[in-house]
Amino acid sequence: MKAVLNYNRNVFINCPFDPGYEEIFQAILFTVHKCGFILRCAKEFEDSGSIRIKNIIGLINESKLSIHDLSRVTVETTASLPRFNMPLELGIFIGCNEFGTKRHKEKEYLIIESEQFRFKEFISDLSGQDIKSHHNNPEEAIKCIRNWLTKYTSETIPSPGIIVKEYKDFLIVLPELCIESNWLVNELTFDELSSLVTNWLTFE
Repeated sequence: MKAVLNYNRNVFINCPFDPGYEEIFQAILFTVHKCGFILRCAKEFEDSGSIRIKNIIGLINESKLSIHDLSRVTVETTASLPRFNMPLELGIFIGCNEFGTKRHKEKEYLIIESEQFRFKEFISDLSGQDIKSHHNNPEEAIKCIRNWLTKYTSETIPSPGIIVKEYKDFLIVLPELCIESNWLVNELTFDELSSLVTNWLTFE
């Protein structure tokens, strides 16, 4: 995969993939690519039949940067236990950062939440971390991601408000872009959406 060759530009995202999070996920994907980076996530392996945790470890290994959204660490309405996939993946990344090779010790990560201090209710050990909140708002998520990524590039990145406007423009033309490729917006795979975003950013 070509993205592997861009270790310093790869940004692994650890987040939920349920429909309720889709708007935030798409906003983050757009922002990461607008800032000149490459978003990597477990969705790359959809329907591959491979072991999920091994895929995630591979992505962490291939990515210098990582975003971890803990906003969906909640108790499911149909179950009595919370969802802990996101804290698990965060723990793997921190372990890699602490105990890995010199390259892995240079890894950097961002933790985001729906509310800044909500994490204290379920992972108090994260106290002292500079956790950012997006309030379940895609525009706030764009601001969080954009401001964080500016620290890892020498290129000039547009202000959050400008990226928000461009993202809204992209959403307007997305159905037309899908028609040109004979795709449906609600059936786009991760790779297809990434391709549409990068192509649009290249020629817009």
